[in-house]
Amino acid sequence: MSKTLIFVEQDFLNQFNLPNITFQEFCDRISVLNVMDRSGSFVVRSDLDTFVNRVSKKDNRKQRLSLYKQNLYKILVTDANSTLSAWFNRYGKLNENIDFYFKIPNSNILNNDIFAGRTNSKYGKICKNINFVNFYNTKKLYTNDSEYTFGLLKVMFEDFKIRNSLVGPAFFDHICNYNGDPSQFWFDFMIGCNRASIFNPATYKGILDNIFKGETLFAPVMGWNAYQIAFYNSNFKNFISTDVIPDVVRNGNLLQEEYIKYCENSIFKLEEKNVDLYLCPSEQLDSKFNFGKKYADSVDAVLLSPPYFDLEIYPSDDQSFNNFPDYQTWLQGYWEETVKLSVKVMKPGAKFGFVISNYVNRQKQTTTISEDMRDVVAKHLTLDNHYRVQWSAISGTRQAKKTRGGNFEDLWVFVKS
Repeated sequence: MSKTLIFVEQDFLNQFNLPNITFQEFCDRISVLNVMDRSGSFVVRSDLDTFVNRVSKKDNRKQRLSLYKQNLYKILVTDANSTLSAWFNRYGKLNENIDFYFKIPNSNILNNDIFAGRTNSKYGKICKNINFVNFYNTKKLYTNDSEYTFGLLKVMFEDFKIRNSLVGPAFFDHICNYNGDPSQFWFDFMIGCNRASIFNPATYKGILDNIFKGETLFAPVMGWNAYQIAFYNSNFKNFISTDVIPDVVRNGNLLQEEYIKYCENSIFKLEEKNVDLYLCPSEQLDSKFNFGKKYADSVDAVLLSPPYFDLEIYPSDDQSFNNFPDYQTWLQGYWEETVKLSVKVMKPGAKFGFVISNYVNRQKQTTTISEDMRDVVAKHLTLDNHYRVQWSAISGTRQAKKTRGGNFEDLWVFVKS
């Protein structure tokens, strides 16, 4: 990764070791992945020829296989750099300067106790960019998820193992019709690729503006730096946060440096904002940093979207799920300890809010995590209100797994008496 905050195209290309092989060598190596495998090692289902011979009984894919291979060779070998550059320009490149993200406009996003989560969602792109490698390496649902984006990219361009969907009838046609523009190829590839969730900074700002007030904000996770971006656009003056991913904390400190530069270069006098960041699980802040005493009765607002237990597997040994792999123990050891710490540092009258939803877990059971976490907080604080955050207008299987059941998350708000 570059030494600067922004992840650029060359940083992305440097992640790959692109083989220079002949067309015949490519044909000998090209294979199709077994999408049912969850070992994380990208197990091959079969070579391409065998796969096509087996699935093309009722169409002409077998007859067009030579053309398919020729075009796929162009995409993955001959045009590999330009193909990858096109992906980065579409999904990773930051087109605006950093100052752009310190100027999120005010928006009316609350209607009938529902926050419109997609309003000004473009402001979340910086979070994906500065956390690029960790974000696209985050796995979903299973500890060894074989469908996470960066893993699929690497094995496709380095080992020529492709997802079976790319050999399906429609996507097979698209590759046969390849004309040098990889846009359609990338659209097809990204359907179903697992990647982490980013909380829209504009939504976080909207929640702050509508529900919370005061000067000091505590976020017990950093949310890929999204909460910090929102903080700069809010009326709060002090931001305290922690995370278990070293690069996220590092990027938070770099963001603060950029914000200071932004203020210094502005023709307007901008309010100074302070940031205190920790690399530490939230439930360990007190034991490691005497956090409760340091910030006692100083926090006006606590707002976060906490981890979904085992839904996303982050690149950190200190992830709460690793420390507490049993759900009930996780509720007590991670969540309740985080809540108790928050109560210690909150002023009387301060509010505590968290965004969560029930989801289907790895046993394919619908969880009650929203109500379970709510009930834990209710042991220590008084329930003030219940809102919902709507992330899109329709439901469907191509959306983030945690919001497929209606695309809503709960926002529970409590108050310290």
